[in-house]
Amino acid sequence: MIDRTVRPRLLAALLVSLVIATLAASAPPRAEAADAQFVLTVLRTLRESYVDPLPPARMLNAALDSLEKQFNVQPFGGPIPDGATDAQAAALFTQRFDEIRSQLAARRSATELAFTAASGMLDSLHDSHTGFVPPDLYQEEKRREHGEAAFTGIGIVLLARDGQFYVNEVYPGGPASAAGVRAFDRVLAVDGKTTSGLTEETVSSMIRGPAGTKVLLTLGRPGEARPVEVAIVRGQITVPGVASKMLQGGIGYVRLYEFVPGAGRAFRDAILGLRHNGMRAAIVDLRGDPGGLVEELRDVAGALLPQGSPVLQMTTRGGRKMTLRTPDPPILPSSVPLAVLVDADTGSAAELLAAAVQEQARGIVTGTKTAGAVEISITVDLPEGAGMSVTVARVLSGKGVRLEGHGVTPDVQEALTTEGLNVGRDTQLDRALDVLRTTLGARSRPVDRPAHMGGAL
Repeated sequence: MIDRTVRPRLLAALLVSLVIATLAASAPPRAEAADAQFVLTVLRTLRESYVDPLPPARMLNAALDSLEKQFNVQPFGGPIPDGATDAQAAALFTQRFDEIRSQLAARRSATELAFTAASGMLDSLHDSHTGFVPPDLYQEEKRREHGEAAFTGIGIVLLARDGQFYVNEVYPGGPASAAGVRAFDRVLAVDGKTTSGLTEETVSSMIRGPAGTKVLLTLGRPGEARPVEVAIVRGQITVPGVASKMLQGGIGYVRLYEFVPGAGRAFRDAILGLRHNGMRAAIVDLRGDPGGLVEELRDVAGALLPQGSPVLQMTTRGGRKMTLRTPDPPILPSSVPLAVLVDADTGSAAELLAAAVQEQARGIVTGTKTAGAVEISITVDLPEGAGMSVTVARVLSGKGVRLEGHGVTPDVQEALTTEGLNVGRDTQLDRALDVLRTTLGARSRPVDRPAHMGGAL
């Protein structure tokens, strides 16, 4: 039986009225291993929840196409006819799946075939918020959503640039931070093996490992003539929600990693703490932020934008339209200049926040164009520990701009350059600081006034 636990990835409170029917009565019994029935269960779930109607034949043909392309096989009988009924399409798919399974029985498991077919079927929609998630990644995602340790590793984010691998972020309190790893260190080797010529995925897998084990990083550090070797004991990694600090000149800096549970409250606490310490301008860093929960988006946006500001518009499967607005007055005064940093990995709720700041003319968005992955989805548990994400509503920005597939274009465009990384400079942050300092300087200069033409009136 499929577990119908629903965890909204973007909208929480607004989807209470969205009825998700249970499959308890109609779901097939759990098999010992995934097979054609697994794919049919995925399709049934998808058709019940997806925002648009989906013809079964087209979707199942996409599943078969993925098997043919991945494993270079072809079932007898050709594609499933478009006019097939649901029952006919299911029967024909099962027949063709079993034919492929028999051809590959000695080399591929039924579970691998089912996962490949399900993934191909969902990918055929070309929808940023609909997709199949294999068991290991899905369990990690669930832990992240609950604010738990998501994986074991050292607590860094890699940035691949021009064939080199830089430490783009060091999670506060993680093993890498404790060992002295710094942002913009270049990873030259892992356990003595050079990273030259490797993919980012390969380097990441080399760095990750069981908790309690050691990994040796050879780092090229800006300002250091020789490589630095750092031994790190891997541990359980919890992705942080918010980090903040005061930069020179009274400019407050808040990094929002994800819109995870509690991020909105932590963000507001950070803003209040910086204000207490004399913040004159603010930077909100959304780079690499994949988004998250709408109640957290609402709380963060409410801290920055005027009360009643529209943050997003949504249309559900049934055509119902809703607008999310900030509920309270902001805690960051409008007199405090604001800059928001974004990049190509800024997605979903983070994109909506950046768009709202632009649309309300509340601050300057700096960096590179965002991911363009803005829809509303739920995640659904599947057999075998796998999961799937399903788009249940279409989303526009607060003022009705389509961001899906387009992203947010910054007001001030600035890329991270290899030259800057090699000398330890965050060129995007530097540009945001320049913008804010210019604004602060303009506000502090005396205003030219006309000469008095007489006494006071």
